[in-house]
Amino acid sequence: MRIKQQKELEIGEAFVLAYPVICSGRYMGDLVSIFEEKNLNLKGTRLMNVKEKFVKKHFKNVGGESQGENSYGTWLEYLTCCHPVIAMVFEGHDAVRRVQEMTSERESLFWSDKGPTVYSSDTVDRAHKDIEMWFQDDKDWYIKAIESTHLVYLLPEGKTCGPSEEAYNILKNDVSMNIHGYFMLEDMSVVVIKPEAFHKRCVGDILSVVEGHCGGIQGLKLVRKADCPGSSVWSDSCTSSSTADGNECALAMVVLLLSPDKYMYQSEKGDNMWSDVVSFFPHGFTLWVDPTCRQVFGKMFEASVVGLVPDP
Repeated sequence: MRIKQQKELEIGEAFVLAYPVICSGRYMGDLVSIFEEKNLNLKGTRLMNVKEKFVKKHFKNVGGESQGENSYGTWLEYLTCCHPVIAMVFEGHDAVRRVQEMTSERESLFWSDKGPTVYSSDTVDRAHKDIEMWFQDDKDWYIKAIESTHLVYLLPEGKTCGPSEEAYNILKNDVSMNIHGYFMLEDMSVVVIKPEAFHKRCVGDILSVVEGHCGGIQGLKLVRKADCPGSSVWSDSCTSSSTADGNECALAMVVLLLSPDKYMYQSEKGDNMWSDVVSFFPHGFTLWVDPTCRQVFGKMFEASVVGLVPDP
């Protein structure tokens, strides 16, 4: 009994994967709030699009092969639609068990008429594997970008790599979409939920306000002071809003313009906006082409390219 109590007091990390319905329905803030209310801290997040190859690897990691081909088809349908998924890490006492219990509650945001809206790791070991996979180091992202046959990258400095000519050919009759024009929209802004909001446990509430008052969220990721120490985001932060490893964190987004409050930082138009993009979203603007159906997907600031690996 004493060993069990000791394990429950240990601080651990739980992995949660929110399916596209959470993003398209603008429930990200509500989701985060549920965990914050249970004293679980958001320690990592990535807004991602994934391909079938990545889904298959995840399906294998969670032991889904024993559930049969029909189950895999459901996973594939859930994760590879046009809307992104949100990979998250929550930290707290006995985190894996508590999160698993919460996400199993059918009378909640975690379930819909069509089934679950999130996945969460059911054991500590599986949580470690999931976090390692979805938050794997992506230092070689630039190599992946220039070698890709389906990803088009428009970097903040204006450089384009990937099959941009093919994308332009697909888009040339679409007056509503222009690669450079979309990236240069004047009403697009970098918004950052400041560290103080983490201390007050109101990140989810603020994120809900952003979702409800902006035209869309094009990028979302947890950022740490160590990665971009020069930003004014940290100027009025307090040490109590740090993660367990002592590194202050904030939640950076690319959104259509809205009015911030005291817990948010918003970049100004022009050079300041570009400076913030370089600081928080160095991977730039990403889209990908599907020549078979003559469509372009993405049009987003990707926090990571790990889910869109190059074609073999």
